[in-house]
Amino acid sequence: MTKSNSLSWLALLLLITPAGFAKSVSGDETNLPTKAPAGGERLVLAESTKPDRIGSYVADSLQHDIVTDQSASIGQTGLKNVETVAITVFDQPRNTWDASLSAKSDVAIAKGDQVLIGLWVRGESLSKEGTAIEGDGGVVEVVFEKRSDPYTKSIQYLVETKPNNEWKHVWIRCVCKDSYEAGECGVGLQIGYSPQRIEVAGLEVWKYPSETDIETLPMSPRSYTGRELDAAWRVEADQRIEKYRKCDMKLTIADADGNPMPNQVISIRQTKHAFRFGTAASVGMIGRTDDDAQKYREVLKELFNVVTVENGLKWEFWDNKTSQDHNQVLSAMDWCNEHDIAVRGHVLVWPAQKNSPKWITSLYDDPVALKQVVNTHIREMGFATHDRVADWDVLNETFDNREFEEHLGAECFSQFFQEADGVLPKADLYYNDYAGLVRAGVNTYHKDHFEMTIRRLIDEGAPIDGIGIQGHFGEILTPPHRLVRELDRWGQFDKKILITEFDVGISDQELMADFTRDFLTACFSHPDVDGIITWGFWAGAHWRPGSALYDKQWNLTAFGKAWVGLTNQKWMTDLKTELDRTGSVSSRVFKGDYQITVGDHTWDISATEDSEMTLTFPSAVEN
Repeated sequence: MTKSNSLSWLALLLLITPAGFAKSVSGDETNLPTKAPAGGERLVLAESTKPDRIGSYVADSLQHDIVTDQSASIGQTGLKNVETVAITVFDQPRNTWDASLSAKSDVAIAKGDQVLIGLWVRGESLSKEGTAIEGDGGVVEVVFEKRSDPYTKSIQYLVETKPNNEWKHVWIRCVCKDSYEAGECGVGLQIGYSPQRIEVAGLEVWKYPSETDIETLPMSPRSYTGRELDAAWRVEADQRIEKYRKCDMKLTIADADGNPMPNQVISIRQTKHAFRFGTAASVGMIGRTDDDAQKYREVLKELFNVVTVENGLKWEFWDNKTSQDHNQVLSAMDWCNEHDIAVRGHVLVWPAQKNSPKWITSLYDDPVALKQVVNTHIREMGFATHDRVADWDVLNETFDNREFEEHLGAECFSQFFQEADGVLPKADLYYNDYAGLVRAGVNTYHKDHFEMTIRRLIDEGAPIDGIGIQGHFGEILTPPHRLVRELDRWGQFDKKILITEFDVGISDQELMADFTRDFLTACFSHPDVDGIITWGFWAGAHWRPGSALYDKQWNLTAFGKAWVGLTNQKWMTDLKTELDRTGSVSSRVFKGDYQITVGDHTWDISATEDSEMTLTFPSAVEN
C-alpha cells in the first residue's frame, strides 16, 4: 500500500507514434524513444512487472474489480497480445492510495541514482452507475517512494489518459532521494481519485548511476489538456467573458447649457475592475518605509482592488502579539481602505489546535468553556475589524481540522457564522477550503466533504454569503474545461464564489505562464465567480517565492506577465475616439470604474450594467 502527500502534481498526455516519437498535446514533436536508453539496470525485474506479480491494494469499503489474465493490442506500435492489469473502482475513494498498483524494487539503489519509469496506460472515468463518462479519461498518479513510513517520494507525476480510451506511453525520470535495500522502495500507481477503470501494460523501472546526465533520460513533459491556443474551450470562455464581464455604455457629452458637443475627442479609461482581482498582503510591507516597501505599496495600488490580510488576523498570530502589533495590522487595513482597496479578513476559526493558540487544548474537556472562548475570539476580531473589512473567512479547512467539531458537536460551524454575523453585519461571510479546483479536476472525497459542509451550513440557516475556494497548484494542473465544470458544481449553491489563494508552484516557467493565463480565463469567464486572489505577489514577501508575480528585484516573472497581461491589459478598456455628430459615443466595455476625459475636463463614473448617461461640462462659475 502506498501513501500520498497533499501536494499537488500534474499530468501530461502523450501519444506515441508508430515511428517511436511522442507528440505533445500542443502538437510539438518531442524525440522520445520507446525503449529505455543503454547503461541502466532493471530496478524492478521484468518478471516482477508481469500482471500477476504486480501488487494491488483496494480499500475494503470500495467496490472494485481487478483483472490480471487479459491481453490487449497497442495499435500505435503494432504490439499484439500484450499482458495487462486492469483495476476498476466503482465508488468514490477517500484517499488516492485507496486503490493502487505497486511494484517493489528487486535490487538496492543508492541516494542520487537516477530512476526511469516507463508504462503504457489507458483508462476512462465512470459514472455512479458504472458506465464510462463520455469525453473523460482516467487519471493515475505515479510515485517512486519508500515503501514504509515516512513514504518519502522522489517524484509524484499525474498521468491523464486520453478520453477515447486509447493507449498512451509515458516516461518519468527522477533522482532517488535516499538509499534503499532491495524491496525498501518501489513504484506506486495510485488511482484512488474517483470511480474509474485503469489498464496498465509494459511497466518497466530502471536505475542509472548518479553520474548519469539525467537530461539524457527520456521524460514526458508535463502539460494539461486544452493548453493549445486553438483549444475549443477558449471560444466558449471568450463568449462568456463578453456576456458576463462587459456591458454596453453610451455616453453623451453636453456643454454647460446642456447642448451636445459633437466631434470632440473623448478618452474612456478604466481605472478599476468590478471583478475582484486581489492578493494576500504582508502587514509589515505595508507599514515599512524602505524602498522595497514603497514599491510594494505602489504595486498594490496599481494591480489589485482587494487585499487579504495574509497572517495578521489569524488567531494564533493575534494571540501572541502585543497591542502595538495589533495596531500595525489595523493600520495596514486602514491604508488599504484609504486607497480604495477592499480588505478581507482571514481567518476567524480554523477549527483545530494546530492553527489556534496552543492553550486551546486545555479546554477540550469543557465544551461550554471552549465554545465561550471561540465566540469571544470571534466577537473580538469582529469588533476590531467591522468597519475595515468587506468580508471574512469565518471558517477554514474543516476536512482536516475537526477537533472543535468533535468537542462542540456538528452544529458548531453554523453557530460560528451566527456569532460572526452579529458583530460583522455588513461583511460577507465565507467558508474557505482547498479542495475545490485541484487534483486535475477529478472528484475526491475531500471535494465531497467540502460540498457536504456547504450544504449543511445552508440547511442549518448559517448566514453564509460566499464560498472561498483556494487554488494552490503544484505539478498537477487542472485542465480548463474541468475548471469550468468544477465551478459549475460550486455555483449550484447560489453564493458568491471567490478564488481565495491562487498560485502555481512549478519550475517550468512557460507552463506556469500558460496555466496562469488559462486558469484566469476560465475563472473570469464563469458567471458565478466574484474574484480571484493570488496568495502574495513579491518574492521578497511570499510563502512560495517561485510563485510570485515579481522576483526580489521587482522584475515581472512568467506568472506575473500572465497576470498583468490579462488583468491590466487585455481585460481593461482604454480607448480614445471621437463623439459623433450628436455628441455621443457607444461602446461595449469591461465592467468597472472609469475616468472620462473630454478637453480639459474629467468625470469619474461607474459602469456595471448596460447604461446611457449624459455628462455635462460645469458652468464657468463652477470652474
